[in-house]
Amino acid sequence: MARYLPFLISLFLTIYALFSCIQTRDEDVPYLPKLVWILLIVFVPFAGPIVWLLMARYYVPQQPAKAGPAPKRPTGRPLAPDDDPDFLATLEPFRDPRLSNHPATDDKPEHPDTPAAAAEPDPEPDPIKPADSETPADDAKPEDGPRG
Repeated sequence: MARYLPFLISLFLTIYALFSCIQTRDEDVPYLPKLVWILLIVFVPFAGPIVWLLMARYYVPQQPAKAGPAPKRPTGRPLAPDDDPDFLATLEPFRDPRLSNHPATDDKPEHPDTPAAAAEPDPEPDPIKPADSETPADDAKPEDGPRG
C-alpha cells in the first residue's frame, strides 16, 4: 500500500489543480496563459500542481485604473439609519398616523374654486343644565347568574 501512496497523492494534486485552473477566469490566471498552466499541471507531476496552487493563491490581479473621478467619501462619521435624515424621510409614508406627534391632516384636498365662507360651521351644542337632566333610578334587579 505504501508504494502506491506517491502515485495517489500526485493523482489527487493533479486533479485538484486541474479543476482549479479550469474554473479560474482568464483574467485571474497568474503570469502564464491558461493553456500553458493546464499543460504544466498535467505533464509535470508534483511540481506542476503545487506551483499552480501556490501561484494562484498568492496572485493579486492588476486592476485597471478607473477613467472617472474617484467616488466621494463622506467627510464625517457615517450616520446610523435612525440618525440619517434622508433615510427617515423615506420612512415617512409608512409612519402610523395614530402614533405621530403631527396634527391630523384632512384626507380630502381643498378645492381652490370653493370659497371658504360657503362651509357651514358646526352648531354649538346646548349646554345641559344639571337641573334639567334626570338620572334614572336603578330599579334593575341584580342579574341572576354565577358569582364569583
